[in-house]
Amino acid sequence: MAIAITILVILVIGAIVGSTLNFAGVFLGIPIVLIFIGAVIGKEEIERQRKVLQMKRFRNDARAKKVDFSEADKRTMV
Repeated sequence: MAIAITILVILVIGAIVGSTLNFAGVFLGIPIVLIFIGAVIGKEEIERQRKVLQMKRFRNDARAKKVDFSEADKRTMV
């Protein structure tokens, strides 16, 4: 909900600034909103990729590793 309000505020401010520059400047707010939406989506995508890479690292660290036991170790493990 906060993102929607922020987008509307940016759109209104862009429309006001654009209309002071020229009559067709009302559409100045649209690219500003699109840039903001792209930044929000990009940030979420980067965060998602970071979590995926972190899970892959955890999975690789948790993977069982092969250990070569000596004969003495094998006798004590029975």
